[in-house]
This record gives sequence, C-alpha cells and structure tokens, in this order.
Amino acid sequence: MLLPDLHALEIAATVIEEGSMSAAAAQLGLTQSAVSQAVKRAKAQVNVPLVHRDRRPLVPTEAGRVLVAHIREIALRAERAVEEVRATASRPERQDLRLGMVDTFASAVGPVLIRDLMEGSIALRVTAFSGLAHAHTDALMRHEIDAAINSDPMGELDGLMRFPLFREPFVLVCPVAWGDMLRNRPLRDVLFEHRLIRYSARSHMGAQVERHLRRLRIEHPQVLAFDTSDSLLAMVAGGMGVAITTPLCLLQGAVHFPALAVLPLPSPGFSRELTLITRRGEFDTLGPRIAEAARDMLRRYTLPQIIGQISWLEEMSKDMVWSPASPDAAQID
Repeated sequence: MLLPDLHALEIAATVIEEGSMSAAAAQLGLTQSAVSQAVKRAKAQVNVPLVHRDRRPLVPTEAGRVLVAHIREIALRAERAVEEVRATASRPERQDLRLGMVDTFASAVGPVLIRDLMEGSIALRVTAFSGLAHAHTDALMRHEIDAAINSDPMGELDGLMRFPLFREPFVLVCPVAWGDMLRNRPLRDVLFEHRLIRYSARSHMGAQVERHLRRLRIEHPQVLAFDTSDSLLAMVAGGMGVAITTPLCLLQGAVHFPALAVLPLPSPGFSRELTLITRRGEFDTLGPRIAEAARDMLRRYTLPQIIGQISWLEEMSKDMVWSPASPDAAQID
C-alpha cells in the first residue's frame, strides 16, 4: 500500500482554510499553479470532492472539513514526534545490560549499583541476576548474560575482558561469647576444638576455603555446609561452630552481627577478589565505565558499612577497592 501524499493533503487543507487557491499560495509561498496541481492530487487520493468549486469563496464539502481536522492533528503529532526525537537524542544512549552477580555482591552492593547504572550517567537498561559463581560462568559463555561480577575470574577461558573491583580478606567468625577465647589462636587449634561450618564445595567460596586448608595440611570433618552466607552465619550465631568467611558475606547476613565475633584469620591469611567480566569485543567501551561505577559504590556505600561493623579492618580498607592505573585498565585474554 502506497503512503498518502501528505504534502498534497496539507496544501488542500490550507486552500480550504484560506477560501481560495491564491490566498493559500501566498500563505505557503507557492505558485497558484503548484497549489492547483496539489489539490488535484489530494482529490485523486481521497476520490471525493473536497470543495464546492462553483462557489466563491471556496466552500469545503463535509469531506473537506474532515480532511482539515485530520491534517492538523497529523501536523501536531509530527511536531511532537520531532520534539521527542530531539529530546531523546540529547539524553545518553541507553543500552541493554544483562548482569550476573554473586549473591554476596548482589545483596550488599547490587541495589546502589543497579540504581546508578540505570539512573546515572551511563543510563543502561539493566536486567540483573544473582547466584553462585559457576552459574554465571556458564551463563556468560552461553550468551545468556552480558557481564558478570564474580569471585571466579574464569582464568581458564579465553576471549574475556576482566576488570578487578574488590579484594577482601577472609576472616574467622565465631559466636560472640567465644571471641576473646579464640582471638590470636592458631587456626589448627581453633578447628581442633570447634566444628567448622563450611560453604558448600560446589561454591567458589567453599573451594577457596578448602584449598587454603589443604595448603595448611588441616583436615577437618565435613559436617555442615551451606550455599548462602545467611544460613552459614545463622549456624555460627546459634553456637554450632566457627566459619571462615569475608566482610561482604557478613553484610549479607548482617541480621546475625550482634551474636557474632569477627576476628582476623590466623596467619597465613588469604583473600577473595571480585572481578567484572565481559566478553571481548562486546562491552569494550562500557566495561571500564561499569567497573568504575561498581568501585565507586563500593567506596561510598559498602566500605563504610564494613568498617562500621568490623572496625579493625579500617586500616586495610584503603586497599580493598581496586584502583586502576588508568580508567580503562583491564586484563584481556
């Protein structure tokens, strides 16, 4: 179906409003011949008379009156469309982002980061997912998500860009009544006397803790293991044993803080790193900006919460949020 000749219809509507072709020609800056030809084209399109040609000044038919009303409405809508297009162009371009986050980051940092990505200068349309680290690895490789904030850097996979965000030390957590008794005790002695409540072996956190225990040649029976920090910390708060966790994980289970003592992990310590990971060639420009937004949220909102609950971490907190040599710095494989 051919589109209507809106220009001819608009000229015909002007003729009807002005009452003559000469007046319409003067109004539109056209010759009278050009106006006459346009009116003929308009009549051919609608296939009905638009004016009573035997009357002077020209008198519109009922069909002509309907044409004028619709043409003016179309013109108004067109003006609004142009204004909206210009206003949209003046705003930052929006891009869709499907972002996966490990649970602890999602609960502690996710709300402020997602708000900043959607409403701040980057202005993304964000769909967010949370879960265990290995689930985000699979989703990223299957193109089900665009980026992941993960504790597993996926070092064995090629074609990825990695933006380090945050490094946090593992800490020892015990019931508050045990704090003074266990402070500065060797980890081997602590675990000889108390049950270790673990993260499940299928989680990246659990795998990290198990590797650390193997390095220290500490064998400890596996009795209680959980995927989520909230469940693990609830067990510790209830006096079921001790746990090895991180500050972000503690924020996830903040409801249990009053019943917990948080102690430095007996030497040697180890740490967990969180990294923004994207596929190379897809978010090469936005990746550094998203990473810097995440670091900013960590500095402004998360670190003050951590220090407020674990005051002895204040000295090392300055090195917990990664500071790149340049804003675009990334590790590329």
